[in-house]
Amino acid sequence: MVAVTSTPAPAPVAVDADIAEPRRNLGLVPTASMITGAAIALVWFWIPLSILIIGISSIPSVIGFVLAVVVFIYLMRGVEWVERMRSEAVFGLGIPVPPRRLSQYSGFQRWAHQLWLDISGARFWKSAAQHYLRMIYDVLAVGIAFALLVFAFLGPAAAIAVRRSDDDAGLAFVSPPLAWVLAILAVLGALAILVFAPALDAAIDRWLLSPSSTAALQYQVSALSDAREGAVSSAQTERHRIERDLHDSVQPRLVSLAMTIGLAQTKLDTDLPAARTLIAEAHEDAKSALVELRNVVRGIAPTILSDRGLDAALSAVVQRSAVPTTLNIHLPRRLPDEVESVAYFVVAEALTNVAKHAQATQAVVTVRLDESANLLNVSVFDDGRGGAVIEAGETATGLRGLEERVRAARGSFGVSSPPTGPTIVTAVLPCAS
Repeated sequence: MVAVTSTPAPAPVAVDADIAEPRRNLGLVPTASMITGAAIALVWFWIPLSILIIGISSIPSVIGFVLAVVVFIYLMRGVEWVERMRSEAVFGLGIPVPPRRLSQYSGFQRWAHQLWLDISGARFWKSAAQHYLRMIYDVLAVGIAFALLVFAFLGPAAAIAVRRSDDDAGLAFVSPPLAWVLAILAVLGALAILVFAPALDAAIDRWLLSPSSTAALQYQVSALSDAREGAVSSAQTERHRIERDLHDSVQPRLVSLAMTIGLAQTKLDTDLPAARTLIAEAHEDAKSALVELRNVVRGIAPTILSDRGLDAALSAVVQRSAVPTTLNIHLPRRLPDEVESVAYFVVAEALTNVAKHAQATQAVVTVRLDESANLLNVSVFDDGRGGAVIEAGETATGLRGLEERVRAARGSFGVSSPPTGPTIVTAVLPCAS
């Protein structure tokens, strides 16, 4: 049983033409942010710095050094997230997040390698420099403004008190009228600092939180290299699968079919009933061979995909599914051939795995195009047993092959499958043609 539903296109999302320019760098909110940042910095300034100093001083004790470094890395990663949220909330900068190199390993090795990639990357130290530079600047700006305000409130009173005192020690170098003038200037200077100084905060955020052109270029080169490796690996995986399936299933079936037909030929003149029985067996073998052949070529895009698009192709896939499947699809337009092909294989292979391994009672396929981000989101849910993993190995198939296909299309692939289920296979594919 298949249910097909469609949803209206989402409303377009407004995007600033120039995300590098702040929507607001003056006003009450930026000023309050600067004052709050200065107050927090008086205490917070020393905490990450102390952890780093403790780690460096604990180098002879390897465990203490490692613990301090790990805490420092996680702390500064959290600080970067907070700084980006603050910058967007206060200034509305919309600074793009620099690319983050991800480890290709798994388990503990992945965790340790990811820590090394983070601390050795420019993004980590630029965000740390932004955090400390902004704190120092906020403390200095607010401190100067506070000192000017203190002088404005106490200066005239002190000048009057000195003028009226009997102490003639030369302290009356500022007359009360001059003190009032200086007090007014001090108030104006303090207000100017509090009002206009946040503009430099925005400049610091834009300078150190934005991705550099070199980093973006390096990330694109790395992504293209990964995509090429994924394409090569995916092609090799498919070739191994087809070779193995042809050798293990289709070839023996065809050999048996040929032998049965040969025996039937020898019986036609001498034993017609036996010949008819052999021909019937050959007919069954031929039908079984067709089924086996369909399973082998499931990794080859069907004609319906190129003729009628992904919607029709996926509808045909879920109709043939051995598990009752619901298809929710939103595709307002045709997509590039590569994207449609990868999305088709993700759904087809995932539903094949559900039928073979999940022991599920139902499955849900969701395919939606995010037009604002130009991304195709594909997910396959089943309510069966979990425990699905992406296996490693040169001849591994299934989820590993899907991951490599998606990576070759410069997309991202993920599997959520706790031991008790359910299992959700997701893929996000860029749709730029």
